Amino acid sequence: MTVRDAPEVRSESCGLEELFCAHTFSEQSRGSLLLGPQWPRRWRGTWRTPAGELVCPARDLAAVPALECVPVRRFSWRTNQRHRPGLQFMVSTGRMHGFESLAEQKLLLALDFAGAVMEVLPQPFRLRFEADNGFREHVPDFLAVLRDGSAWLFDVRPASLIRDRDDVAFAAAREVAWAVGWRYAVVAGWRPHVLS
Repeated sequence: MTVRDAPEVRSESCGLEELFCAHTFSEQSRGSLLLGPQWPRRWRGTWRTPAGELVCPARDLAAVPALECVPVRRFSWRTNQRHRPGLQFMVSTGRMHGFESLAEQKLLLALDFAGAVMEVLPQPFRLRFEADNGFREHVPDFLAVLRDGSAWLFDVRPASLIRDRDDVAFAAAREVAWAVGWRYAVVAGWRPHVLS
C-alpha cells in the first residue's frame, strides 16, 4: 500500500497500526534465511543490562526482563554525521528516549500519541541470525511494551532507503518476533496528515 492509497484515519479512534505504512516483505528475503527446525536455538539475541551482556537463544527473547535492559548500542553524536540522533520525551513513559534519525523520532511521537505504550527500549538487542551467505547481525530500532502486556518490535526505514540486504535483516527480525509472540513492523512511511 502506498501513502496515497491509504484511507483517512479519525484521530480519536485510531490505533498505532493505522498511523504508519508498513514495509511489505518479499518472499525472496524470507527464502534467504536458514530456517530449519533448530533455528530458534541457533539464532542468538544479545541484551545489555547494567551488570553486563546477556546472551540467549532467539526462542527465549521474550523471557528476558526487557524493562531492566539498556540499549545494546550507544548513541553517537558528532559533527558531519549524516543522520540526526537525539532524545525525545514521551508522556507515556515520563522520560527521554534516544533515537538515531528523524524517522525514528516520528515513531516515538506516534507511539506516545496512540497512548497504549508502557515502556520503550531503543536498540533493545543484537540479533545474530543465519542467512544463505552466513551469519549476520541486526539491531532492531525499538521494542515497545504495551499496557496490555504485549510487545511490538519495530524497525524504522523510509521505503526509498530499504535495500535487499535490509529486507533480509527485517525478515529475520520478523521471524524472531513471531516465534516469541511479539508483533513486528518496519515503519516505512506515514499515512496522510498523521505527522501534521
